[in-house]
Formats: sequence, C-alpha cells, structure tokens
Amino acid sequence: MKLLHLTISPNIEGSSSRKVSARLLVRLKSRFPQLQETLLDLSQQPLPHLDELTTGAFLTQPAQRTPAQQQAVQLSDNMVDMLLDCDVLLLSSPIWNLGLPSVLKAWFDHITRAGRTFGFTERGTKVGLVPNKKVYLVVSSGSVFSSGPFVQDDHFTLYIRTALAYIGITDLTVIRVDGTHDPSSRETALPAALQAVERLEL
Repeated sequence: MKLLHLTISPNIEGSSSRKVSARLLVRLKSRFPQLQETLLDLSQQPLPHLDELTTGAFLTQPAQRTPAQQQAVQLSDNMVDMLLDCDVLLLSSPIWNLGLPSVLKAWFDHITRAGRTFGFTERGTKVGLVPNKKVYLVVSSGSVFSSGPFVQDDHFTLYIRTALAYIGITDLTVIRVDGTHDPSSRETALPAALQAVERLEL
C-alpha cells in the first residue's frame, strides 16, 4: 500500500494537525506493515502558484508544447503522477481565515488537470479520473467549526470535499482538531482528536 502524505502547517513542532496526522500514520503503519509513505511537506517546499506559461501548457497538447512549456508543466505532472500512484492520501492542514492555506490551494491547482484527473464524456458530462482512493483529512482550527455558530464559515472542508469529488475521490474521513484557541475547547481539542484517531476503523 502506498500513502501520499501532505503536511501544510509551518509550525513544525507545535502544530496540532501534524501531531494528529503523525498518530494516524503510526496506526496506519501498524495496520498495514508494508505501507510506503511519500511525504510532501508543503510548508518547507511550497509549490509555485500557476502562471501564464504553466496554464498555457495545460491547454496545449503534449506533442505541441514548446520546450519552455514542457519544463513548466513537469512539476504539475509529477504531482499528478504521485497522486495517481498512491492508494491512500493523508492531508494534514490548519484552516486559515476560513479557508485553505495558499500552498494547499496551489497543490489542488497543480493536480486538477483536464485529461489527467478529470475529463468529459461525449455528452459533455464531467467525470473524475482518480477512482479508488481513500483520503484522511486532519484539519485543525482555532475556532469550533463542527458545531455552533461558525459551522457555515468552514469553507475549508467544503472545498476539500468538492475538489476531491471533482476528480473522482469520494471516500473521505475527516478528523478535526476543533477549537484550539477557543477558551471552551483549547484544552480538549488535541486530546479529543487523538482519541478520534484511536477509534477509527482502518
């Protein structure tokens, strides 16, 4: 089994999302001893945001790309290849300002590719081309988004679910580290998330 592990938080030692994903990884390796992890730490090696050259390369048939376009698209192709090659995807990220950190959005921009991760039928219906992937999402937030007055403000989880479904991935398990800065939950947010990991049926 191959696992692609994306970590996002720049808080290397103190990140609650990193701590919970690390515990989940321990459980997965115990359950699947042959598991092979590929780590992408996007806080340490951020992907470039899409520019005119890269988007132009996306829209050009591979055989017709210029040398500059071929070079520009190579990183995106590598990201897509890594996604297609994995069996399990583990995403570990904080919510920033109600949504995605830009480095994670950049990853989605690189892997959401017409002809590679999604396509269209003859009738124009869109179809995802990345089936049979299991995704674990570990998401931390300063406020509580799973219940209460801020539920509608969680654009992060909605985006992740929608973007994955767009390319054909629907098997998503969410583990929340919910309310790390809320006075009513900051002492229990991390322990509760770690307990949720222990309860998962892998």
